[in-house]
Amino acid sequence: MMLAQAENADLEAVVDLFARSRQVCLPFLPVLHSREEDLDFFGGYIQRGQMTLARVDGAVAGFLAQTPGWIEHLYLDPALRRRGIGQALMAHAKMEADQLDLWCFAENHAARAFYAAQGFAEIGGTQGDNEAGLPDILLRWQAGAAL
Repeated sequence: MMLAQAENADLEAVVDLFARSRQVCLPFLPVLHSREEDLDFFGGYIQRGQMTLARVDGAVAGFLAQTPGWIEHLYLDPALRRRGIGQALMAHAKMEADQLDLWCFAENHAARAFYAAQGFAEIGGTQGDNEAGLPDILLRWQAGAAL
């Protein structure tokens, strides 16, 4: 596995992985945007240098979009879960941060367990104050905090 900054040439693979992961791992999540909208949305992270890719055998196996203090998106190829890809992406995100926050859908139990194992603690939530209208949880990781 190799981590690298996402480039424009990676955009199609990123959006394909996002759609596949959402379909398999988040079946409760409504599809709210077209492929073209997803290309534009994720292309913005790439243009701003805010997306890290994990590659396995040259193919995009996962990606993490990050803004200062926030994990915005973390998606993995569903066929490659539980192989350390998410952990590697998260470790990379933590390297230069003192604190990271993220939102996770309450129904996404696998992700919530993963984030807890990565040292994130639940600090809040909503009953659906998001685009999907679904309950979500606010999680925080603090450098130096005990697991």
